[in-house]
Amino acid sequence: MSNLTLFHHGPSTCSQKVRLILGLKDLTYESKIIDLQAGEQHDAEYIKLNPNHVVPTLICDEKILVESSLILEFLEDKFPEKPARSKIPEEIHQMRLWMKTIDAYHIHGGSITYGIGVRNILILKPKDELDKEIDEIPDLEKRENRRDLIENGLEAKCVIEGLKQSKTLMDKLEIGLKDREWFSGSKFGLADASIFPYVLRWEQLTLTNYCDPSSHPLLNKWFKKIKALPFYEQHINAYIPIPLIEVLKKFAVDQKDSLDKLFASY
Repeated sequence: MSNLTLFHHGPSTCSQKVRLILGLKDLTYESKIIDLQAGEQHDAEYIKLNPNHVVPTLICDEKILVESSLILEFLEDKFPEKPARSKIPEEIHQMRLWMKTIDAYHIHGGSITYGIGVRNILILKPKDELDKEIDEIPDLEKRENRRDLIENGLEAKCVIEGLKQSKTLMDKLEIGLKDREWFSGSKFGLADASIFPYVLRWEQLTLTNYCDPSSHPLLNKWFKKIKALPFYEQHINAYIPIPLIEVLKKFAVDQKDSLDKLFASY
């Protein structure tokens, strides 16, 4: 068995999708938590592993692997005994289309997470400390978005666009399940693991109010099935700090009227 070490953050969407596949494959790994709120992703030693200043990073037999979607494919290639990818070419193509869709959506998921919730925690920091933290974000678009949402909250262009793209994705996911139970093919797999953390994030931000069982029944059924998987508790819930999620929900509830107006316009 290979030696695995995962550098990750509990609520991080990209970390969660990797942990789901590690759980499906019943792979043991050493857990190294990177505290994103404390800025540990910018520490010099971590940057040596991941120059993009993000999580997760997987080390397998001393080989460093980054980019969550690519890590998922690596895990499938390296540990195929419990498959997470169909052998049918058409289903593989569809699976990768969904993963590509989620990779494109990722920046919007970050914008709404910070714009609705985390922003309210960050603005309590001293300005020079917060400015330094933003300056350390290597990606220009993410850096500019962070400044925009810190200053403008729900009125930030990136947050407004993030909510719009979330609504579009909600509807696309519902349609995608009309002739199948899983996005990966006949069973839970890489595409499902990629999508799930973002739907969970919508729930944590109370945005599932806009894709509830009456409007999106197939998506909600799929969501519940993943929560019932035998490895879910150990690899998702066990790493999510409940007090933080409750704070995020409170921030979202406090802004409900504004969120209702935005979603009503889409």
